[in-house]
Amino acid sequence: MSKRIIALAVATAALAGIASAPGAAAGAPGGAEITVGGRVTNTVPADAIGVNTPFWNPYLKDARTPGLIRKAGITTLSFNAGGPTDLYHFDHGGWLSPDPNGKDNGGYEDLTPEFGFDRFAATARAADARMLVHVNYGTGPTDTKADPSTPGHPKPGDPREAAAWVRYANKTRHYGVRDWVIGEETYLNGWFTIPGRKFPHEPDAHPDKSPAAYARNVIAYARAMKAVDPGIRIGIELFAYDPAKPDDPINKAMKEWDDTVLNTPGLAGAADFADVHWYHAAFSHKQSDADVLADTAAAGPVLRALRADLDRASGRGHRIGITVGEANSAALNATQQQDNAVGALYLLDNNLSLLENGASAVDWWALYNGPLNTETVNWGDLGLLSSGACFTAVDKTGKKGKQCEPPVGTPFAPYYTMQMLTTALKGGGSTLATAVSGGSDTLTAHTLRRADGTLAVVVVNKDPRQTQKVHLNLPRGYRAYRTLTWRQGDKDPATQRGRVPTALAPYSAAVVLLAPRG
Repeated sequence: MSKRIIALAVATAALAGIASAPGAAAGAPGGAEITVGGRVTNTVPADAIGVNTPFWNPYLKDARTPGLIRKAGITTLSFNAGGPTDLYHFDHGGWLSPDPNGKDNGGYEDLTPEFGFDRFAATARAADARMLVHVNYGTGPTDTKADPSTPGHPKPGDPREAAAWVRYANKTRHYGVRDWVIGEETYLNGWFTIPGRKFPHEPDAHPDKSPAAYARNVIAYARAMKAVDPGIRIGIELFAYDPAKPDDPINKAMKEWDDTVLNTPGLAGAADFADVHWYHAAFSHKQSDADVLADTAAAGPVLRALRADLDRASGRGHRIGITVGEANSAALNATQQQDNAVGALYLLDNNLSLLENGASAVDWWALYNGPLNTETVNWGDLGLLSSGACFTAVDKTGKKGKQCEPPVGTPFAPYYTMQMLTTALKGGGSTLATAVSGGSDTLTAHTLRRADGTLAVVVVNKDPRQTQKVHLNLPRGYRAYRTLTWRQGDKDPATQRGRVPTALAPYSAAVVLLAPRG
């Protein structure tokens, strides 16, 4: 145990009156006051937290994986491999069409799926998780019975193939897949270009790659798929544009995509939710630890702007929801931030920020990913679990040597704060407005009133050096019955019964569970 003296000052305002926690000094100097209001900011379902499972990583098949998913409390698995998703055909063993953008488009041409849809479904069932599936929008044979050994040139995705997938999943195999997304990051299919900027294009063989064409095709997909199973929900690919950056060229183009898609006649009735991807820190070029951790504040303005657009587009009695289908602090240029305490605290604070600002689900990228930067010591792995990869790296002195990740299935730091997140959200419920006053701006807090009546107060200290005092006053009629704490270097979160933390160590977090007395 650290010899550092840990003092604490959190004041949590009552939903109905305030009763001081035993031993807490009201208004302790220098502390942060956390006020939980009665205003509900969002309703969160029980299956709100998921992970992506790209089919190019083989370790979803590992026998230990379902248990690791359950231990993390993850309730949704997303069948999404990024760009290659729009090359994938669920039949014939899950073969891939050739990439219409050629062999140099992100290496997609060289991929072979390590598992197919049935294997994915088997793992989801073993882990007691529901499934979300992205269907191929970009490429496909016009005849779904085509011989996969001679696919020929890729043709546009076919609604009949998507409908056949729904039939196979829900009528033949009885998997009960509710959520289906049309395509994957289709807005990056090359319909716009920016001088001097080059990046891989998402596979899309449609001759018309415009947002209007995507919207029209979504309507056809939805009609075909819901004719098979009217109970499914259809997701559309939208961009979470930043209203604070109206002149950014990519941001401006993505706003045009969203507006055009949502204003297409018939689209609002066909779509049930928008699938948006959240790499705001990466695309804002925020690379320092402090910048990455502070970027979680961007979720509010961005999602509120998206919510307003969706509300304008939604028809009477039909509300288009928001699913954050991918989220991480980095995208293509991962560093060890994603594997360590920075990534861990970002996951907890960011995902709660997204949920309390309108998202009904957040799917982390990814369960297994593998290291991205293999030429320097700053390799990063966007997975919650290690893929056990080895590679040649250059250390700070310029010396080359072999670097290896921990063994396959070893949790990285974000896995442990994922456990805290899912504990706080267990069973779903409502997020409550929570204000922090006093203390440092690196201290954040969130509150959930769970469906069973439990209050979960989550406090995050994003300061790498300073212990932050917090003084917690319990709402009248509640008692603290369990507290989870995690700090940099810890493995599984520590649990204490009936005790309220009095301070948060540097780079640490706490989840305080309050039960109604009775």
